[in-house]
Amino acid sequence: MKRVFFSFFLFMVLFLVGWHFASPLIVNIPLQKVIDQWVAPYWREMTRGDFHLILENLKTMPPDQWAGHIEHLQPEFGYPIFLDDISKLSLSPTELEQLMSGKIVVKGDPDFFYQRVPGSEKAITMGPFPELNSPLWINAIVWAILIFCVSLMAIIWALPFWVKLKKIIVAAQAFGRGEFHARANLPRSAVLAPLAGTFNDMAERIQRLISSHRELTRAVSHELRTPISRIRFGLEMANTADSEPDRRHYMAEIGQDVDELEALVAELLIYARFDRETPELDQEALAVAPWLIQTVNAAKNRFSQVSISCRIEPVAKDLAAKIAPCYMARAVSNLIANAGRYAKSQIVVSLEKKDNACMIHVDDDGPGIAEADRKRIFEPFVRLDASRDRDTGGSGLGLAIVQRIVTMHRGTVWTETSPLGGARFTLGWPCHISLD
Repeated sequence: MKRVFFSFFLFMVLFLVGWHFASPLIVNIPLQKVIDQWVAPYWREMTRGDFHLILENLKTMPPDQWAGHIEHLQPEFGYPIFLDDISKLSLSPTELEQLMSGKIVVKGDPDFFYQRVPGSEKAITMGPFPELNSPLWINAIVWAILIFCVSLMAIIWALPFWVKLKKIIVAAQAFGRGEFHARANLPRSAVLAPLAGTFNDMAERIQRLISSHRELTRAVSHELRTPISRIRFGLEMANTADSEPDRRHYMAEIGQDVDELEALVAELLIYARFDRETPELDQEALAVAPWLIQTVNAAKNRFSQVSISCRIEPVAKDLAAKIAPCYMARAVSNLIANAGRYAKSQIVVSLEKKDNACMIHVDDDGPGIAEADRKRIFEPFVRLDASRDRDTGGSGLGLAIVQRIVTMHRGTVWTETSPLGGARFTLGWPCHISLD
């Protein structure tokens, strides 16, 4: 609070002191001509009576007595007054023209006033005028009042500012102590609301990342334990095998476990990347049907035990969409891989257009998914099948990766009952006009 108050207080005091000395340079000099246009007529009116009385007196006496008369009047004036030759005056051409035409010339701030004596080369000069210097104690009182007002303004400004800043500081300190739910709640109208909002967004992201890290750490330790245990068991069995065929059998199983472990690590790395950052999507507009057919054909080689077919609805034959082909292909491949674990004999991948959206369906004739589990399966490391065998266990990350990829494309993924009797997974995202 003290730091905020004194910083604002010193700023205001230094500004006022600087303005006091710099205002003549900043305002008066650049605007001197404009000021003269306003001030000169005022001073002409104020001195017109004095000049008139002096000139009326001079008219009644010969010119050689004018100087003596002016000296006689001098004690009655609180400023110098004298008679001077016009040629000796320091006047600009414009001021000299005004003087010769009978006008009162105002010179300086004002410092001097001149008026010509009619019919002569003489001018009556008044000035310079003495400056009004206030007593030191009056200046001290004025500055004391000014500083008090500035202090009061600083307190009025700093107090609510500090209260709101304190909320942000308390939230930041609590967050630093590990209270990751701490947030700085400020009204939207507050000056520091953007700062509080930025802190809350940062805290939300950090909390999400830490939670994801903890979840990933727990899941990794759990998921890696099973294949590592099988590898250790296979090594023990291979070392104690009685025959070479048995040893080769166990070594082959170890190789399969290593492959599973490698696939699991790859899935973990991909999931961690999608969970912690938003990769740059190199999107391009392309015809969806040929791309989908190519993606499905690439997946056929991995699932020879089931029939995989691709159907393109007539209305979607010329459908175009803007996607990142490699990422979206992985999403479709993951859905096909998931279906391949449970399908009895066939998987059908179909493309259709509905309400200006691309829809890719992956159907299988497996056991299906209970309605209560249809949202939960997109969470990481969730398996509806509790088995850990190589056929249906999986890593529990494929569908979570699909959801993140589709979300990056501003789309959604969901599951429902398939016309084939099993599960249907559907990807939907905005599409563009047809290529025709």
